[in-house]
Amino acid sequence: MHIITVAFGATPAMWQFIFKNEESAEKAWLDINKAGRVTITDDFGQKSTFDTNNIVGRMIENMDLSKQAQVQRGLHQQRTQAEFQKAAETDPVIRMAMRGPAVLSPMQGFNGRGN
Repeated sequence: MHIITVAFGATPAMWQFIFKNEESAEKAWLDINKAGRVTITDDFGQKSTFDTNNIVGRMIENMDLSKQAQVQRGLHQQRTQAEFQKAAETDPVIRMAMRGPAVLSPMQGFNGRGN
């Protein structure tokens, strides 16, 4: 699947068009890049007519590749987290902070007996 996102105006309004295959997405992409008024109909029933001169940005996205990119981004985040955790375990300041302050027992000095 492919998604075309089109942004209009100074504070952009975003419209998205979804296509099942690359060919229909590419056809719509070419139409959007023409000057003037165009009508776009996606594969899920959205139909829109607009003036391409009002477009401030446009993007076409291959959803299969985007999925792979999200997986790779997640794996990178996990690797970064694991590397951080390993570094934190060997850092003396962090290790000391993780142990917390020493705790004094109220029974110290009384040979285990209360008052």
